[in-house]
Amino acid sequence: MREGAAERAARARVASLESGAELAEPRGMQRFLIVLTACSTATAEHAAGPRGPHADEHLAIAEREDARAEELAHWPDGRLDAPNTAAMRLGPGAWHGTWDTAAEHRSNARYHRTAAAQLEAEYEAACGDKPGAVVSVSPLELYGVGGTPTADGTLVLLGPEAGPPERLLLALRCHRAWMMLGRTQMDDCPLDLPGLRVGAQGDANQIELTLTIDDKKLVPELQRRTAHDLEAAAHRH
Repeated sequence: MREGAAERAARARVASLESGAELAEPRGMQRFLIVLTACSTATAEHAAGPRGPHADEHLAIAEREDARAEELAHWPDGRLDAPNTAAMRLGPGAWHGTWDTAAEHRSNARYHRTAAAQLEAEYEAACGDKPGAVVSVSPLELYGVGGTPTADGTLVLLGPEAGPPERLLLALRCHRAWMMLGRTQMDDCPLDLPGLRVGAQGDANQIELTLTIDDKKLVPELQRRTAHDLEAAAHRH
C-alpha cells in the first residue's frame, strides 16, 4: 500500500523528535524560560552584579522586549514557520514549534520594568535625598581602620566617626541599594555579595562591624573583598 502525504508528514515529525530536535515546553513553563534567557543575555552584555541585574539592565531588557514585540506584531501569521507561531501538540508529552509571541515579549518587558521600579523604590527608601557623592562611597572605605577574618566571615574595625552603630547600618543599607541602580565599578565591594548579614556595635572610641554570609562557599570571597576595601581605606586616610 502506498503511503499517503499525511502519513509521510507524520513520520517526518516523529523522526525529527527522535533525532533530538528542540522541543517547546507548554506555555506556562516557556514563559519562565523566556524570562531567564532574556536575563542571562543581558547580564552577559552588562556584567550584572552577583545580586542580579541592576535597574538599568532591567530597563535595557524591557526596551529590547518591547522592540521584539513590535517586530512580531508586523509578521504575517499565516505561515507555520512564522516567529509568532504557537507550539503544536504532536502527542503525549511531545511539543514542537516555537513560542515567540508579541504578548510574551510584552509580558517580559512589564516584568523587567517592575523589577527596575522596585530597585529604585528600595534606593529611595534607603537613601532619601542624600547626594550621589555621599552614597557612592562605601562606609568601609571611608572609616575602616582594620579587620580580621573569622570562621564565617570577617570582623571590621571602623573609626568612631562611622558611628553610632545605628547610623552606620543605615549608611551600609543605602550604599547597597545604590549599587543596584546601575553598573558602579564595585566588583570588589563586599557589600554587593548576596546573602550578606551585617551587625554593628561600638562606643565613642571604635565601631566593630561583623560581616557574615549565608553561602559558606562565599566566605573567602567576602574576606578578599573586605581586605580590598580596607586597603583602599588605608590609602584614603
